[in-house]
Parts: sequence; structure tokens; C-alpha cells
Amino acid sequence: MDTDHVHDSDSGAADTGASDGRSDGGSITPLAIGFVVIALLLAFLIAALTDLHMARRELQGIADSAALAASDSFEPAPGDEPGLVFSPPAAKRAAGRYISAVATPTDMRNLRVSADADGAHSVRIRIQASYSPTLLSPFVPGLIDLHATAYARGALRLD
Repeated sequence: MDTDHVHDSDSGAADTGASDGRSDGGSITPLAIGFVVIALLLAFLIAALTDLHMARRELQGIADSAALAASDSFEPAPGDEPGLVFSPPAAKRAAGRYISAVATPTDMRNLRVSADADGAHSVRIRIQASYSPTLLSPFVPGLIDLHATAYARGALRLD
């Protein structure tokens, strides 16, 4: 009889656990949903940062080309010695003409150009733009200010 009694108590313990209604089957679902949300946010962040990096490189390319265009705005140096003189207003006009002639990205707005020259050898072009990331542009226009600076040097070569 002792064996029957032990057997009955074991079956009672097993029945108690099964009759609780608790199961470990659904406890993985919130964890899986959390990991999926984190993975999606990480993918969104990587896409946004890549888009920002590419926009910055594109703006730098525009600034480089505008500086090259501005380097053609030199004037002959006064005096007997051959040389070049760059004036900031002429460099800014040349860079502005270049920027208005090329297609600028649609996600960059309010391009502002400034020019600086050391008077003898080089010209510096700075471009600023308001940038809206592609993924956020419907919600937040003009979110980030991008800056690019480019230099161009001019020299005379006497043969």
C-alpha cells in the first residue's frame, strides 16, 4: 500500500501543475518581438547614417567643382611681375554660376555659397545646405545643416 500512496501523491503533483493553466509556450513571443524591433531600428539607423554620409560626399563634390570654377575667376596681378589675383566677389559669382548651372540634389535646400581668397594663390569656397534625410523628409524637413569647404590654387607656369 505504501507504493500506491507514493504513486498517488506524484500524480497529484503532476495534476496540480497541469491544472494551473500556465505554459511556457508564449513566453518567447515578447522576446522575439523585442529583438525584431531592435533589429528594425538598427537597420533604420544604418540606412539614415549611410544616406547622410552620401549626401555629405555629394555636397563636397559640388564644393570641389565650384572651387575649380571659381579658380578661373582670377585677374592678372598689377605690376610688372606676372601673377594672379583672386577677389572674393568674383570667386563667389563664378561659384554661384556653377551651382546654378548644375543639378543639385532634391533633398538639399537653401544652398548658400561663400568665397574667400588670399589674394595671390588660392580661393576657398564654402557651401552650406539644409538637408532632409530621405527616410525622415516627410516628417522633418530641413533637419540637418551640412557644410563643405573646398580650396583651389592658381599659379602661372612660365616656360
